[in-house]
This record gives sequence, C-alpha cells and structure tokens, in this order.
Amino acid sequence: MDLRRYVGLVDLGIATVAAVALFLPPREMYASPAIKGDDAKQFGVALAEARTIAQPSDGLAVEDLARKLGEANMKDWAIEAATHASDRAKDSPTRWRALLATSVAYVDELDVIPGLDYANMALAACEAARDTGTQAACPDADQVRMQIYQQHLDAGVRSGIDPRKGPVSAAAFRRAGESAQRQIRLVPSRGEATGSATSGSGSAGSAGSGSASTP
Repeated sequence: MDLRRYVGLVDLGIATVAAVALFLPPREMYASPAIKGDDAKQFGVALAEARTIAQPSDGLAVEDLARKLGEANMKDWAIEAATHASDRAKDSPTRWRALLATSVAYVDELDVIPGLDYANMALAACEAARDTGTQAACPDADQVRMQIYQQHLDAGVRSGIDPRKGPVSAAAFRRAGESAQRQIRLVPSRGEATGSATSGSGSAGSAGSGSASTP
C-alpha cells in the first residue's frame, strides 16, 4: 500500500506537533499578585472585596473597595466593581455611596461624562433615601459635599473641555469647574496695608482684621 496516497506533509506536521506536546515536560509558569504593594495593602483590598460580597447592598463597603482599588492603580477594576455593586444595591438606602464611588472612579480616569451621570444619580439616590425617612443614610454634610462635587463636575463638562487631551486640558477643565463655585478672597484691611496700628487691637493678627471680597 502506498502511504503517500493517505498521508501528506500536513498530516506529518500535525503528528509532529502532537508528539512534541505529549512528550515534552510541562513549561514552568510564573504568577504574581494582581495588586501591587505589601501584604497589608493586598489584604486590605481582599477584605474590602469580601465585605462587598457578604453585604452587596452596603454602599459604604463598595465605596471603600473602589477607593482601595483606585489607590492600587487598578482603575478599570474600580469602575467595574463600583458599577456592578451600584446595580445590585438598588433597594439600599446607602446606594448613593456606591453611585458616588462609581462617579469618582470614572473621574479618576478622566472620563468625566459618565462621572457626571453617576454623580447626578448619586444625588437623586440621596434625596430618595431622605424622602423615605432614612435621613441618617445620607446626612446633611455628605449631601452638601456631593452637591459641591456635582456642581464642579457639571461646570467642567459644560465647558466642553476634554481633560483626557493632556495636562493643559486637565488644568483648564479644573478651572472651568472651579468657576461654578463661589470664591471668597481675604484681603488685608486698610490699616494693615499701610502698616499702621488700629486702636484697640491686641495684635496685628487679631480676628476680624481682614475684609472679604468676591471676584
């Protein structure tokens, strides 16, 4: 029988590769931790992730995990974890924390448009929690900080500046955001400007010696 009629060069090549794969010793493999840093940092991320698994509706746990992932430079992972967690926590009074963590994770990547979207959703979730009588779930101080953050981000987005285009654009975006905030500049009083002492003042740095002006 002429084997050449049934076995070609391609068949011989496949047989050779299969023989090499079967009879060569296995290749040595190396692995390294996904989270860089010392044992304490790696344990902190693992513990934060475990808390979100054990309590998926805990917005504070999600916020902690996203922050730790961001600090570990795992920014894409922070976005993914916070996004999924905020979806799971739809009925939680602390869902606003998960939504805010998602916004911060996006902004940390200079992806400001979805960052603003999630900031708006976080504010709405905060209001919903307060309306249902669980005001302690979104305290006044947290709500005010979130409003300032949202206003800053909204002004930057409305400016049309893309902060991902480089440091100059990022700085311009930040200035555009700051323009939405009311700024107070303290200037020396007239007496201090001329170096003269004012009557009744105990020292040059006494309280109330400056005047405020708004730009």
